[in-house]
Amino acid sequence: MKNNLEKVIITGGAGFIGSNLAEHLFENGTKEILIIDDFSTGSFKNIEHLENINIIDSRIEDVEDLEKQLSSYDFCFHLAAGVGVKYIMDNVSKALNTNIEATHKIFNVCSKLNIPILITSTSEVYGVSEDEIWTEETKSLLGPPTKLRWSYATSKLIDEFMALAEYNDGNLNPIIVRLFNIIGPNQSSEFGMVVPKFVDAAIKGDEIIIHGTGEQTRSFTWVGDVVNYFRELALIEPYGEIFNIGQPEEISIKELAELVIFKTNSSSKIKFISHEEEYGKAFEDPMRRTPGIDKIVSLTGIKPSKKLEEMIEEIINYRVNLNK
Repeated sequence: MKNNLEKVIITGGAGFIGSNLAEHLFENGTKEILIIDDFSTGSFKNIEHLENINIIDSRIEDVEDLEKQLSSYDFCFHLAAGVGVKYIMDNVSKALNTNIEATHKIFNVCSKLNIPILITSTSEVYGVSEDEIWTEETKSLLGPPTKLRWSYATSKLIDEFMALAEYNDGNLNPIIVRLFNIIGPNQSSEFGMVVPKFVDAAIKGDEIIIHGTGEQTRSFTWVGDVVNYFRELALIEPYGEIFNIGQPEEISIKELAELVIFKTNSSSKIKFISHEEEYGKAFEDPMRRTPGIDKIVSLTGIKPSKKLEEMIEEIINYRVNLNK
């Protein structure tokens, strides 16, 4: 087990999770961070207050001399990916290229330099599995290629297979995490993220738009817990393993909207529109998504720190103050 992470790479480090991870690492003794981000979904505002960061403003696949640029670092958190349902549906080809080509390139460099890597995958890989609780061994049940929503899940599964194949061949030390609906104060609503979108609408008194019936259920995970898990996994070094990171508390999207309206004391009304109206016929939505997290809790001893109501309240307070 490592004692600390001195010099770290974060791909996608200007994004929501990446910027929170950078802050968490600096607070816990990391000396230097290299961020690789093309700022397509990340923001410089997320990281401008941080010291001891180096920034490569580029897509990973376009970085020249990547091996030389990474040669002095001792761990890589690979977060770079298209994020949000809206972004993925609007940029399918670009998201696929980033998820596959960029990941392949970063794997090759980390293999040559013997840099361990944590890869962020997604709960999307479970598709529409009907298992009550989704554990790391739950079988994937994805829709057909005509439903382009599943392109993201497929690309992330390819990343997982590549990582584990390289691990089995003795070429790479990967840790794979599957993330379940991460939320937190500085998350953007721009790319279809449901919680900040609902909160922003409620604060303004605008209609809250729900796609589908609202009966679909999700669980939401606090970003502070996520980055805490990331660091602990990097220190523990469980290479070749897959971990769900989530919060098992489940809520329907309609109940989520009602909770946000109540917590903001908003006059907003809820409006339902079909998925087809918003995304076209190439979209399909799972009705529920609930993680089993026994594996990561058992290994790290860390349990989720917040209930959903606490998360919502903290996000509301942040966004209200932001708009003052």
